Amino acid sequence: MLEVEFLGHHLHYVRHLVQVAGADVVVLTTRRVVESDEFRVLLGDLGVEVEVLDEAQVDRRGAVPVAVEVAARRSADLLVLPDGDFHLVPLLRLLPALVRRGPRVRVLVMRTTTVDGPERLRPATLAKPVLVAALSLVRRVEMLFLTDAFGVVRHRRGYRARPVRDPVRTERPDPGTPDWLPARGTDGVTIGVLGVISARKNVPLLVAAAARVPAAVVVVAGRLEPDVRRHLAHDPLARDLAAAGRLVVRDGMLDDAEFEACLRGVDVLAVLYDNDAPSGIVAEACLVGTPCLVPHGGWLARVVGDTGTGLAVHMTEEGVAAGVRELVRDRERFVRACGAAAPRIGTADFTRALLG
Repeated sequence: MLEVEFLGHHLHYVRHLVQVAGADVVVLTTRRVVESDEFRVLLGDLGVEVEVLDEAQVDRRGAVPVAVEVAARRSADLLVLPDGDFHLVPLLRLLPALVRRGPRVRVLVMRTTTVDGPERLRPATLAKPVLVAALSLVRRVEMLFLTDAFGVVRHRRGYRARPVRDPVRTERPDPGTPDWLPARGTDGVTIGVLGVISARKNVPLLVAAAARVPAAVVVVAGRLEPDVRRHLAHDPLARDLAAAGRLVVRDGMLDDAEFEACLRGVDVLAVLYDNDAPSGIVAEACLVGTPCLVPHGGWLARVVGDTGTGLAVHMTEEGVAAGVRELVRDRERFVRACGAAAPRIGTADFTRALLG
Protein backbone atom coordinates (compact mmCIF):
# COMPACT_ATOMS: atom_id res chain seq x y z
CA MET A 1 0.00 0.00 0.00
CA LEU A 2 1.49 3.33 -1.07
CA GLU A 3 0.81 6.55 0.84
CA VAL A 4 3.21 9.51 0.83
CA GLU A 5 0.95 12.13 2.44
CA PHE A 6 -0.19 12.44 6.05
CA LEU A 7 -2.52 15.43 6.35
CA GLY A 8 -6.31 15.23 6.35
CA HIS A 9 -7.90 11.91 5.47
CA HIS A 10 -4.84 10.08 4.14
CA LEU A 11 -3.66 8.10 7.15
CA HIS A 12 -7.21 7.61 8.42
CA TYR A 13 -7.83 5.59 5.25
CA VAL A 14 -4.60 3.65 5.69
CA ARG A 15 -5.62 2.82 9.25
CA HIS A 16 -8.97 1.35 8.13
CA LEU A 17 -7.16 -0.87 5.62
CA VAL A 18 -4.40 -1.96 7.99
CA GLN A 19 -6.93 -2.90 10.66
CA VAL A 20 -8.49 -5.37 8.20
CA ALA A 21 -5.36 -6.60 6.40
CA GLY A 22 -3.18 -6.92 9.52
CA ALA A 23 0.16 -8.61 8.92
CA ASP A 24 -0.63 -9.11 5.21
CA VAL A 25 0.03 -5.45 4.39
CA VAL A 26 3.22 -3.42 4.02
CA VAL A 27 2.87 0.37 3.97
CA LEU A 28 5.23 2.13 1.57
CA THR A 29 5.83 5.70 2.66
CA THR A 30 8.50 8.30 3.47
CA ARG A 31 10.42 9.35 6.54
CA ARG A 32 8.46 12.61 6.61
CA VAL A 33 5.21 10.67 7.00
CA VAL A 34 6.57 8.24 9.58
CA GLU A 35 7.81 11.12 11.73
CA SER A 36 4.51 13.02 11.62
CA ASP A 37 2.12 13.34 14.56
CA GLU A 38 -0.59 11.88 12.36
CA PHE A 39 1.35 8.66 11.79
CA ARG A 40 2.07 8.32 15.50
CA VAL A 41 -1.57 8.85 16.47
CA LEU A 42 -3.26 6.87 13.68
CA LEU A 43 -0.85 4.01 12.97
CA GLY A 44 1.56 3.90 15.90
CA ASP A 45 -0.54 1.40 17.87
CA LEU A 46 -1.08 -1.08 15.02
CA GLY A 47 2.44 -2.45 14.62
CA VAL A 48 2.18 -2.11 10.86
CA GLU A 49 5.16 -3.11 8.74
CA VAL A 50 6.59 -0.05 6.99
CA GLU A 51 9.11 0.24 4.19
CA VAL A 52 10.53 3.75 4.11
CA LEU A 53 11.19 4.91 0.58
CA ASP A 54 14.09 7.15 -0.37
CA GLU A 55 12.71 10.68 -0.20
CA ALA A 56 15.14 11.83 -2.87
CA GLN A 57 13.55 9.44 -5.38
CA VAL A 58 9.91 9.69 -4.34
CA ASP A 59 7.35 12.43 -4.55
CA ARG A 60 3.60 12.39 -5.09
CA ARG A 61 4.04 12.03 -8.84
CA GLY A 62 7.06 9.72 -8.93
CA ALA A 63 6.30 7.20 -6.23
CA VAL A 64 4.46 4.61 -8.34
CA PRO A 65 7.47 3.20 -10.23
CA VAL A 66 9.28 2.70 -6.92
CA ALA A 67 6.17 1.13 -5.35
CA VAL A 68 5.77 -1.29 -8.26
CA GLU A 69 9.45 -2.25 -7.98
CA VAL A 70 9.12 -2.87 -4.22
CA ALA A 71 5.90 -4.86 -4.72
CA ALA A 72 7.60 -7.06 -7.33
CA ARG A 73 10.62 -7.59 -5.07
CA ARG A 74 8.34 -8.66 -2.24
CA SER A 75 6.26 -10.88 -4.59
CA ALA A 76 3.16 -8.94 -3.59
CA ASP A 77 -0.08 -9.96 -5.24
CA LEU A 78 -1.72 -6.53 -4.94
CA LEU A 79 -0.59 -2.89 -4.88
CA VAL A 80 -3.17 -0.53 -3.37
CA LEU A 81 -3.07 3.19 -4.16
CA PRO A 82 -5.63 4.74 -1.77
CA ASP A 83 -4.78 8.26 -2.97
CA GLY A 84 -4.58 7.57 -6.67
CA ASP A 85 -5.20 10.99 -8.22
CA PHE A 86 -1.53 11.96 -8.48
CA HIS A 87 -0.44 8.53 -9.67
CA LEU A 88 -2.52 8.21 -12.84
CA VAL A 89 0.06 9.42 -15.38
CA PRO A 90 2.99 7.46 -13.86
CA LEU A 91 0.80 4.37 -13.72
CA LEU A 92 -0.19 4.78 -17.37
CA ARG A 93 3.50 4.89 -18.32
CA LEU A 94 4.07 1.62 -16.47
CA LEU A 95 1.24 -0.27 -18.19
CA PRO A 96 3.40 -2.18 -20.70
CA ALA A 97 5.36 -3.68 -17.81
CA LEU A 98 2.27 -4.29 -15.67
CA VAL A 99 0.48 -6.10 -18.48
CA ARG A 100 3.32 -8.66 -18.66
CA ARG A 101 4.07 -9.07 -14.94
CA GLY A 102 3.94 -7.42 -11.56
CA PRO A 103 1.16 -7.02 -9.00
CA ARG A 104 -2.46 -6.29 -9.62
CA VAL A 105 -3.21 -2.63 -8.86
CA ARG A 106 -6.25 -1.04 -7.25
CA VAL A 107 -6.49 2.72 -7.60
CA LEU A 108 -8.86 4.95 -5.65
CA VAL A 109 -9.56 8.29 -7.33
CA MET A 110 -10.63 10.71 -4.60
CA ARG A 111 -11.41 13.82 -6.61
CA THR A 112 -13.72 13.39 -9.59
CA THR A 113 -14.37 16.94 -10.72
CA THR A 114 -16.83 17.04 -13.61
CA VAL A 115 -17.26 19.46 -16.48
CA ASP A 116 -20.81 20.32 -15.44
CA GLY A 117 -19.95 20.77 -11.73
CA PRO A 118 -19.64 23.95 -9.68
CA GLU A 119 -15.83 24.10 -9.71
CA ARG A 120 -13.70 26.19 -12.05
CA LEU A 121 -12.82 24.31 -15.24
CA ARG A 122 -9.17 23.19 -15.30
CA PRO A 123 -7.18 21.07 -17.78
CA ALA A 124 -7.22 18.20 -15.27
CA THR A 125 -11.03 18.25 -15.33
CA LEU A 126 -10.88 17.08 -18.93
CA ALA A 127 -7.76 14.91 -18.70
CA LYS A 128 -8.52 12.87 -15.58
CA PRO A 129 -11.61 11.02 -16.93
CA VAL A 130 -9.59 10.06 -20.02
CA LEU A 131 -6.75 8.70 -17.88
CA VAL A 132 -9.18 6.77 -15.69
CA ALA A 133 -10.92 5.31 -18.75
CA ALA A 134 -7.60 4.22 -20.27
CA LEU A 135 -6.46 2.53 -17.06
CA SER A 136 -9.82 0.82 -16.59
CA LEU A 137 -9.28 -1.09 -19.85
CA VAL A 138 -6.29 -2.92 -18.37
CA ARG A 139 -7.25 -6.24 -16.81
CA ARG A 140 -4.70 -6.01 -13.98
CA VAL A 141 -5.78 -2.52 -12.94
CA GLU A 142 -9.05 -1.78 -11.13
CA MET A 143 -10.27 1.81 -10.97
CA LEU A 144 -12.46 3.02 -8.09
CA PHE A 145 -13.79 6.44 -7.17
CA LEU A 146 -14.57 7.80 -3.73
CA THR A 147 -18.20 8.62 -3.19
CA ASP A 148 -19.98 9.96 -0.13
CA ALA A 149 -20.30 7.85 3.03
CA PHE A 150 -24.06 7.46 2.49
CA GLY A 151 -23.71 6.14 -1.07
CA VAL A 152 -25.95 8.85 -2.51
CA VAL A 153 -23.80 9.40 -5.63
CA ARG A 154 -23.25 6.21 -7.63
CA HIS A 155 -21.89 7.68 -10.87
CA ARG A 156 -19.70 10.64 -11.86
CA ARG A 157 -20.12 11.99 -15.35
CA GLY A 158 -17.26 10.84 -17.61
CA TYR A 159 -15.63 8.44 -15.15
CA ARG A 160 -15.38 4.69 -15.77
CA ALA A 161 -14.87 3.62 -12.17
CA ARG A 162 -16.74 1.80 -9.43
CA PRO A 163 -18.05 3.84 -6.47
CA VAL A 164 -16.57 3.22 -3.02
CA ARG A 165 -18.13 4.79 0.05
CA ASP A 166 -16.07 7.19 2.10
CA PRO A 167 -15.12 5.16 5.21
CA VAL A 168 -16.32 6.49 8.56
CA ARG A 169 -16.04 4.44 11.73
CA THR A 170 -19.27 4.06 13.62
CA GLU A 171 -17.65 3.29 16.98
CA ARG A 172 -17.29 6.74 18.48
CA PRO A 173 -14.57 7.54 21.01
CA ASP A 174 -15.40 8.99 24.40
CA PRO A 175 -15.53 12.75 23.99
CA GLY A 176 -13.05 14.78 25.94
CA THR A 177 -13.79 17.91 27.92
CA PRO A 178 -11.35 20.44 26.46
CA ASP A 179 -11.34 23.63 28.52
CA TRP A 180 -11.02 25.76 25.39
CA LEU A 181 -14.32 24.54 23.86
CA PRO A 182 -17.20 26.89 24.72
CA ALA A 183 -20.32 25.32 26.19
CA ARG A 184 -23.44 25.27 24.07
CA GLY A 185 -25.87 27.84 25.39
CA THR A 186 -29.60 28.34 25.15
CA ASP A 187 -29.43 31.91 23.88
CA GLY A 188 -27.15 31.48 20.90
CA VAL A 189 -25.71 29.00 18.40
CA THR A 190 -22.26 27.44 18.23
CA ILE A 191 -20.94 26.78 14.72
CA GLY A 192 -17.92 24.55 14.16
CA VAL A 193 -15.26 24.23 11.45
CA LEU A 194 -13.01 21.25 12.12
CA GLY A 195 -10.07 19.32 10.68
CA VAL A 196 -7.33 20.67 8.45
CA ILE A 197 -8.44 24.29 8.04
CA SER A 198 -7.51 25.42 4.53
CA ALA A 199 -8.79 28.29 2.41
CA ARG A 200 -11.31 26.00 0.69
CA LYS A 201 -13.29 25.78 3.93
CA ASN A 202 -14.27 29.44 3.56
CA VAL A 203 -13.67 30.50 7.15
CA PRO A 204 -13.78 34.25 6.33
CA LEU A 205 -17.27 33.84 4.85
CA LEU A 206 -18.47 31.92 7.89
CA VAL A 207 -17.06 34.52 10.30
CA ALA A 208 -18.78 37.33 8.39
CA ALA A 209 -22.06 35.39 8.32
CA ALA A 210 -21.88 34.56 12.04
CA ALA A 211 -21.51 38.25 12.82
CA ARG A 212 -25.04 38.67 11.43
CA VAL A 213 -26.50 36.07 13.85
CA PRO A 214 -26.95 37.39 17.40
CA ALA A 215 -24.89 35.51 20.00
CA ALA A 216 -23.44 33.11 17.40
CA VAL A 217 -20.07 31.62 18.37
CA VAL A 218 -17.67 30.17 15.78
CA VAL A 219 -15.26 27.40 16.78
CA VAL A 220 -12.33 26.90 14.37
CA ALA A 221 -10.43 23.83 15.53
CA GLY A 222 -7.71 21.85 13.79
CA ARG A 223 -4.45 22.36 11.96
CA LEU A 224 -4.69 25.84 10.38
CA GLU A 225 -2.93 26.50 7.11
CA PRO A 226 -0.86 29.71 7.08
CA ASP A 227 -3.23 31.85 5.01
CA VAL A 228 -6.17 31.05 7.29
CA ARG A 229 -4.04 31.69 10.38
CA ARG A 230 -3.00 35.10 9.01
CA HIS A 231 -6.57 36.06 8.18
CA LEU A 232 -7.90 35.22 11.63
CA ALA A 233 -5.03 37.09 13.27
CA HIS A 234 -5.37 40.29 11.24
CA ASP A 235 -8.94 40.58 9.96
CA PRO A 236 -10.72 43.34 11.97
CA LEU A 237 -14.06 41.47 12.12
CA ALA A 238 -12.39 38.24 13.26
CA ARG A 239 -10.47 40.13 15.92
CA ASP A 240 -13.64 41.86 17.15
CA LEU A 241 -15.52 38.54 17.40
CA ALA A 242 -12.58 36.93 19.21
CA ALA A 243 -12.44 39.81 21.69
CA ALA A 244 -16.17 39.37 22.35
CA GLY A 245 -15.74 35.65 22.96
CA ARG A 246 -17.58 34.79 19.75
CA LEU A 247 -14.62 33.30 17.86
CA VAL A 248 -12.59 30.49 19.40
CA VAL A 249 -9.53 29.23 17.52
CA ARG A 250 -7.68 26.04 18.41
CA ASP A 251 -4.69 25.67 16.07
CA GLY A 252 -3.18 22.17 16.01
CA MET A 253 -4.03 18.55 15.37
CA LEU A 254 -7.03 17.40 17.41
CA ASP A 255 -6.81 14.03 19.11
CA ASP A 256 -9.80 11.68 18.88
CA ALA A 257 -11.34 12.88 22.15
CA GLU A 258 -11.04 16.56 21.23
CA PHE A 259 -12.45 16.00 17.76
CA GLU A 260 -15.39 14.05 19.15
CA ALA A 261 -16.01 16.73 21.79
CA CYS A 262 -16.11 19.37 19.07
CA LEU A 263 -18.50 17.36 16.88
CA ARG A 264 -20.88 16.93 19.81
CA GLY A 265 -20.27 20.34 21.31
CA VAL A 266 -21.45 22.51 18.41
CA ASP A 267 -25.02 23.11 17.29
CA VAL A 268 -24.09 23.26 13.60
CA LEU A 269 -21.11 22.05 11.58
CA ALA A 270 -20.11 24.31 8.68
CA VAL A 271 -18.82 22.33 5.68
CA LEU A 272 -18.67 25.22 3.23
CA TYR A 273 -16.13 23.68 0.87
CA ASP A 274 -15.54 25.35 -2.47
CA ASN A 275 -14.91 22.02 -4.23
CA ASP A 276 -17.39 19.46 -5.49
CA ALA A 277 -16.50 16.34 -3.53
CA PRO A 278 -17.71 14.10 -0.72
CA SER A 279 -16.78 14.83 2.88
CA GLY A 280 -16.45 12.23 5.61
CA ILE A 281 -17.02 14.82 8.31
CA VAL A 282 -20.65 15.19 7.18
CA ALA A 283 -21.15 11.52 8.05
CA GLU A 284 -19.24 11.85 11.32
CA ALA A 285 -21.50 14.73 12.30
CA CYS A 286 -24.53 12.64 11.34
CA LEU A 287 -23.46 9.86 13.72
CA VAL A 288 -23.56 12.24 16.69
CA GLY A 289 -26.70 14.11 15.59
CA THR A 290 -25.08 17.38 14.52
CA PRO A 291 -26.59 18.91 11.34
CA CYS A 292 -24.38 20.46 8.65
CA LEU A 293 -24.40 23.56 6.51
CA VAL A 294 -23.13 22.84 2.97
CA PRO A 295 -22.90 24.84 -0.28
CA HIS A 296 -25.88 25.00 -2.60
CA GLY A 297 -25.60 23.22 -5.94
CA GLY A 298 -22.81 20.71 -5.34
CA TRP A 299 -22.23 17.13 -4.24
CA LEU A 300 -22.83 17.82 -0.55
CA ALA A 301 -26.12 19.52 -1.37
CA ARG A 302 -27.25 16.23 -2.96
CA VAL A 303 -26.18 14.35 0.17
CA VAL A 304 -28.06 16.52 2.67
CA GLY A 305 -31.03 16.71 0.30
CA ASP A 306 -31.21 12.91 0.14
CA THR A 307 -30.61 12.30 3.86
CA GLY A 308 -32.12 15.41 5.46
CA THR A 309 -29.03 15.71 7.69
CA GLY A 310 -28.32 19.33 6.90
CA LEU A 311 -29.10 22.35 4.79
CA ALA A 312 -27.64 23.65 1.52
CA VAL A 313 -27.08 27.41 1.47
CA HIS A 314 -26.03 30.05 -1.03
CA MET A 315 -22.44 31.09 -0.46
CA THR A 316 -23.09 34.67 0.60
CA GLU A 317 -22.95 36.20 4.06
CA GLU A 318 -26.73 36.43 4.29
CA GLY A 319 -27.24 33.02 2.68
CA VAL A 320 -25.04 31.32 5.29
CA ALA A 321 -26.54 33.38 8.13
CA ALA A 322 -30.06 32.45 7.03
CA GLY A 323 -29.06 28.78 6.93
CA VAL A 324 -27.73 28.96 10.48
CA ARG A 325 -30.96 30.54 11.70
CA GLU A 326 -33.09 27.87 9.95
CA LEU A 327 -31.03 24.97 11.33
CA VAL A 328 -31.34 26.35 14.85
CA ARG A 329 -35.07 27.03 14.48
CA ASP A 330 -35.84 23.45 13.35
CA ARG A 331 -32.84 21.60 14.78
CA GLU A 332 -34.76 18.61 16.14
CA ARG A 333 -36.00 17.69 12.67
CA PHE A 334 -32.42 17.57 11.41
CA VAL A 335 -31.29 15.57 14.45
CA ARG A 336 -33.99 12.97 13.76
CA ALA A 337 -32.87 12.75 10.13
CA CYS A 338 -29.30 12.11 11.32
CA GLY A 339 -30.53 9.17 13.37
CA ALA A 340 -32.39 7.72 10.40
CA ALA A 341 -29.40 8.07 8.04
CA ALA A 342 -26.72 6.77 10.43
CA PRO A 343 -27.12 3.04 9.55
CA ARG A 344 -25.90 3.81 6.01
CA ILE A 345 -22.44 4.74 7.34
CA GLY A 346 -19.45 2.44 7.94
CA THR A 347 -16.05 1.23 6.70
CA ALA A 348 -16.87 -2.21 5.27
CA ASP A 349 -17.60 -1.06 1.69
CA PHE A 350 -14.27 0.77 1.57
CA THR A 351 -12.10 -2.03 2.93
CA ARG A 352 -13.81 -4.70 0.80
CA ALA A 353 -13.38 -2.67 -2.37
CA LEU A 354 -9.69 -1.88 -1.85
CA LEU A 355 -8.54 -5.16 -0.34
CA GLY A 356 -10.90 -7.57 -2.10
